[in-house]
Amino acid sequence: MEKDISIKLYQAITDSNERRVFEAWHASSIAECPRAQYFKRLGVEPLTSVTAAKVLRWKAGHLMEEAIRPIIAQVYGETSSNKRYISKKYDMTGEFDNLVLAGNRLVEIKTVHDMAFIEKDGQVGLKENMGKKTFSTGREVNTWGLKETPYLNHEIQNHGYVILLGEEGIKVEGIDYVYISLGGRIAVYTTKVQEELLQNVKNRLQVLNEAWKTQTPPPCICLDKTHPLYENTMKWCEYLDEANNICCSESLIKGEK
Repeated sequence: MEKDISIKLYQAITDSNERRVFEAWHASSIAECPRAQYFKRLGVEPLTSVTAAKVLRWKAGHLMEEAIRPIIAQVYGETSSNKRYISKKYDMTGEFDNLVLAGNRLVEIKTVHDMAFIEKDGQVGLKENMGKKTFSTGREVNTWGLKETPYLNHEIQNHGYVILLGEEGIKVEGIDYVYISLGGRIAVYTTKVQEELLQNVKNRLQVLNEAWKTQTPPPCICLDKTHPLYENTMKWCEYLDEANNICCSESLIKGEK
């Protein structure tokens, strides 16, 4: 086993990552903590470094979306794919995966780990924690069921795309989320555009744009464990000082650690 070569490969994969330059707010990040987004646009250096594993997952996700695109067109009909739009009104940009031209339906491809799925009663879907079960011995274990909706952060992201397309005169009629793993599992969630989520995105953009205008960092909400986005988004913030339980510290703007 060539340990030295393994290390070199791991480091090369890590080094291949290019940090995105934020010249506007990104729909793909709009579900994150507002202060984290503000820091990204300022170019504040994150506290957590990107690992080779993350880089590989990101690249694999892009390649999976590219690979499945002809199949999406075969099932849904002709699509427009990977087009970037910019909103002057909201100072937001975004690039959707697929827009089905007949009916204006977004089809978002999300590559997830095999462990994200569960099979119950012959149906495969995303798994959701249904709470803990306590045995007579006192031992507690998590119980899992089928998740009925897509991940909230993905819904917020795609409602950002709905807003962008709306400004181009394209009314999106619905959104499908295709969750797929490298192990071959697939689960599709068909949804309608929700006014509540559109307003959620607009409210987030209002906070961000006011903060950018006044150059005042917006609130950090990463440590709020009751927030519906905590498990999927907030707890993974790259500006989290886990040792001191501090997130998105304003001292990071000055380059302090």
